[in-house]
Amino acid sequence: MQRRILARELRYLRERASLTGDDIKDRLGWSPSKISRIENARISVSEGDIELLLDLYDATPGRRERLLSLARQTQTPHSWRAYTDGTREFLTFMSVEAIAESIRQWEINVVPGVAQTEAYARHLITSWRAVDPTLTPRQIEERVSIRMKRQKRFFPPESSRIWMILDEAVLLRTVGSPAIMSEQMRKLVDFSELPNVTLQVVPLAQSRSIIGESFTLLNLDEGDPLEQCLVYIDGNVATQFLLDEQQSVYYEKTFEQLAGSALAPAVSREFVANLARS
Repeated sequence: MQRRILARELRYLRERASLTGDDIKDRLGWSPSKISRIENARISVSEGDIELLLDLYDATPGRRERLLSLARQTQTPHSWRAYTDGTREFLTFMSVEAIAESIRQWEINVVPGVAQTEAYARHLITSWRAVDPTLTPRQIEERVSIRMKRQKRFFPPESSRIWMILDEAVLLRTVGSPAIMSEQMRKLVDFSELPNVTLQVVPLAQSRSIIGESFTLLNLDEGDPLEQCLVYIDGNVATQFLLDEQQSVYYEKTFEQLAGSALAPAVSREFVANLARS
């Protein structure tokens, strides 16, 4: 999956630079078929070759750093290698999340993992033992630890941008106990006050035509309006990345519609704060 994402990014940069396979043949001496195989993720590409392509495509320093970081990863990113039972798709999601400049997330079930308290996360993860009795205490603690470590991405010095839209049902659904929920609401309020975080709530009373699954949009270069986002769908049983550009546009438009039906960020923050007090 990392190879597919890298291939898509390299193809995007080549097209943006208005270069063809023959142009690259003239400048680097590579065959057009090599470029085709790289951009279709049929072969791996060395870090040195990627640097040559990034030079040729005049990639920005930030994008260069992110793509080279992605290229250095093998099956799992170094920081998650101790995570023994993650699906390949979720491990890939964590590696992309770690280099994304901005993230947009629509959630209908639970508070997003990057904003969960440890108690909220532990209750959710432990509850899975009801359907997966093989889940061990060690695996539970492992998953909680990973979830807490992911949150560091959104605090200084990294401070990636994240825009979360939550269905009100997420806030009303009791996870664990009222005490856990109160703590969780307070953490959401604090999280939403970070300058790189936007939080909106869609009230249940708000009429809307879009009823769909939770999803996450990841942008590797927030400053490039032409770049297509990566779409990640995290289901209870199955997870998937969508790399198709038409599907990316569909989910981006869906997110825009949801944002339009949600409470403004300041109103959403007060809405959550009231829940914490009650």
